[in-house]
Amino acid sequence: MQLSPLQMIIILVILAGFVIGTYSATMDQLPDLTGTVVGNTTNNANNTNNTIGTFYLHDESNKDNNISIIVKNDTKIFKETEDNKQVRTDFGTIKNGRKIDVYTVGDPTNTIPPQITAEKIVLKK
Repeated sequence: MQLSPLQMIIILVILAGFVIGTYSATMDQLPDLTGTVVGNTTNNANNTNNTIGTFYLHDESNKDNNISIIVKNDTKIFKETEDNKQVRTDFGTIKNGRKIDVYTVGDPTNTIPPQITAEKIVLKK
């Protein structure tokens, strides 16, 4: 059975889609924000919107602005160990001067400073 040039192109496009899809699904997700905790952190719980606190992050990719990170009840907070493993920790370990990675949900608000909700936070060693 011989394939026409059009059939060959279609098969190649489908195979390329499988390769790109597999790569995207298996690669590690990069953090949306990386920086240093600045300013005061608050741990005032708000039952209305399920937040447990907020803190300000000096984003290394955006030298001009800080961003307010909203931490909710379902935000996963981890810290790196010496052997580069991530262990679960709590909101109280987020202190000024700490380097962190933040994985976010949605887009930042158009306020000053911008606000964004954290899905996952990793405290760097």
